[in-house]
Amino acid sequence: MVPPELIASDLQTPYGVAFDTDDRLFVSERKAGSIRRIGDDGKPHAFASTGGRPMGIAFDDSEDLFVAESGRHQLLLISEEESALDTSLEVFASQCHGRRLVGPRDLYFSPYGSVLFCDSGASSEAGAVYSADLDGEVTELGKSLADPCGLVLSMDALTLYVSESGKNRIVAFDLDDEGLIVDQRVFLELEGGDGVGPVLFDSLGQLYISRSGVGITIVDPDGQLVENIQLPGGQPRGMAFGGLNYDQLFVAEESAGVVYRLQLDQPGQRPFAGPRSI
Repeated sequence: MVPPELIASDLQTPYGVAFDTDDRLFVSERKAGSIRRIGDDGKPHAFASTGGRPMGIAFDDSEDLFVAESGRHQLLLISEEESALDTSLEVFASQCHGRRLVGPRDLYFSPYGSVLFCDSGASSEAGAVYSADLDGEVTELGKSLADPCGLVLSMDALTLYVSESGKNRIVAFDLDDEGLIVDQRVFLELEGGDGVGPVLFDSLGQLYISRSGVGITIVDPDGQLVENIQLPGGQPRGMAFGGLNYDQLFVAEESAGVVYRLQLDQPGQRPFAGPRSI
């Protein structure tokens, strides 16, 4: 594999990465409480301030940005106004049947018109996975998770994979035709490292796992190791596929405040459209 290429720097604790429909790269700065747009020169430009700890981010087909805001205990929706730097921020979801969210970490669009997201919970094994519909109504799908930090759907949308940082493993949830969880199992137990983070699939069904102290671990559909990709700094966070052929992996590395680009031999799995495209 070609060594990782540095494409963006001067970021403060970068975490989530996402592309808009114009293929512009955006990065959340967890401790700075902001979202940055990365220019063609690799420099970050102001886009929005959330005032908390933004983590996972994703654009929908309406050009709006969904944010897992851990510090504010909310899912946010950020819309860019007509003037270049003006943005509007609204709370998309903040509770589940009267119970306040604790710390949303990552999110992923489902084909059912909802936003799936994981929440750290108030204690070591009180994390959960939720689904928020178009009106922001939240339903709990799975609970008793140990610090869930990432989630992704299989290409057929029948299995949801969640990374449990507190137990250094990947859990798989089987879903029914309405996107509700019907079964849960441990997909992969990992050794070493300082926990797992966001996850992605490529077009071959290989799972990419962000791991502190290790890099990016790639496993096949059976959970067998394919490759460990080391990155300078050793603290990879959010990932996103991009490039003309969708075969480039963009990874935020927190310790150095940078984003790397890795050229792959196969394209990534394209995400499902946002809820308002249904």
